[in-house]
Amino acid sequence: MNFPKKSFCLALCLGLITLIAADDLTQKRAEATIRFLADDLLEGRATPSHGLDIAALYLAGELQAAGWQPANGGSYLQEYTLKSFAPQTTKYTISINGVTLDAKDFTFVPIGMDPELSPFQYRLVFAGHGIFAPERKVDDFAGIDIKGKAVVSLFGAPWPLDPAIIHGYDRGLGKAVHATVRGGKFLIYVSEEFASPPGSVASAEVALLRDYASMPLSYLPEFKGNFAMGVSPCLILVPSAFDKTLAKAAGGTYTEWQKRLARKRFKAKALDASIEVRVETKPQSGKASNVAAMLTGIDPQLKDEWIVLSAHYDGLGSMATPPGQDGIYNGADDNASGTAAMLEAARRLAGAKPRRSVLILFFSGEEMGLLGSGHYSFHPLVPRGRIVANINADMVGRSSGNVYGIAAGCDEMFNEAARIGKQKGIEVLPDPNPSWRLIYFIDSYHVARFNVPYIEFFTEMHKEYHQPTDEVGLIRYPELGRIIDLITGLADYFAQGGKKPLFKRPSWFLTAD
Repeated sequence: MNFPKKSFCLALCLGLITLIAADDLTQKRAEATIRFLADDLLEGRATPSHGLDIAALYLAGELQAAGWQPANGGSYLQEYTLKSFAPQTTKYTISINGVTLDAKDFTFVPIGMDPELSPFQYRLVFAGHGIFAPERKVDDFAGIDIKGKAVVSLFGAPWPLDPAIIHGYDRGLGKAVHATVRGGKFLIYVSEEFASPPGSVASAEVALLRDYASMPLSYLPEFKGNFAMGVSPCLILVPSAFDKTLAKAAGGTYTEWQKRLARKRFKAKALDASIEVRVETKPQSGKASNVAAMLTGIDPQLKDEWIVLSAHYDGLGSMATPPGQDGIYNGADDNASGTAAMLEAARRLAGAKPRRSVLILFFSGEEMGLLGSGHYSFHPLVPRGRIVANINADMVGRSSGNVYGIAAGCDEMFNEAARIGKQKGIEVLPDPNPSWRLIYFIDSYHVARFNVPYIEFFTEMHKEYHQPTDEVGLIRYPELGRIIDLITGLADYFAQGGKKPLFKRPSWFLTAD
């Protein structure tokens, strides 16, 4: 359309003013949401807690005000029951081949364990280093069935370990993942690094796993002994404990096996050995909710297909501290930022009249082991086979001009996000740490395991991660505004009929179901 010169200038100025006003409004509303969710009054939004319930009602009210319909019948909430117990008040009695372990022999991380099913008894499989890394042509699990068994893996890898990476396939958590997703029930991880006593200078991996061992644990009774995420309980042994309980059955001491594994490839083998774990504790029942709302598509041919937007709104709660010290994990970045981004995208999409239907899910219990999304996977509100794509946001508040798109196996999702990001002034970068296998630790796991394409937006790890110092003053709101533009643009592209993306499972992405 041709404008007279003066009219064109006026129209351009008015358009810029509107754009600036919209951007400013986006940032202000996102900031208001983050400030509310991360306020001390919500006490860190632990699952379950009064603060979490307040956050759920806030999100439900905002979605209703924006024009979204309740997705769970007539309700915006999807309630579920969970149970929790504290390791500090729990007694573990662990024996291997009839030898009861001393407390100094082990560190126990009972992720996902239902103590009411105690005692636990498993036959053992020895997997050497216990690594599955197809990109490096290493599969220590080849040719053996570990379903229903416990796996014994040793510290180390056929290559030098990078001490800065504590979450990869060659570290304890990664080894637990690849035991779990093959149907294994338990990992016994033997590491010389744990021989140092608590309180001494420890490696990053030791510190991480000891932290996990001391945290309150929650689980979903409806899983009946299975796990809400791709990680099973992990028993960490010092080498001397391995030697006195398993050296004979394994055919060598810890030191002897490390020398052998350095020389040649290993083939996993069943051991004439077993483990028994008795757990004495009193789990406490609680209730929490996911928040769920929907927009119905207007296209008769596409309205039965769904775009799913998601973010977790829970945090870590709080810890007891001396007077004057901050013990509240406000979780401004993790994940008030992702929640605020999705809520603002939802507000902007509400008036778009999507051709496909859109479901938004705010999950609780992510920090406790994907409990909310795990519950949802048993009680889906839309047919899994009709989901076109899942867009998830977790920690998007600390951008320095870019954002990572975690989308293993979903190249088309990533490429479309990168295209839209370029338009919106934010660079979308690929996963910087593919060896971390992050899909097993994020809510999108519960769509990806059913072969639904996904992308998670994430900015960066930082020293405030899982600390009381994750506060609202550190959020970068202009950059967050551009990420919201990206999320909204990507969601709108698919909601308006954009090409359905493909999901090609990476060779390492295995699931037990």
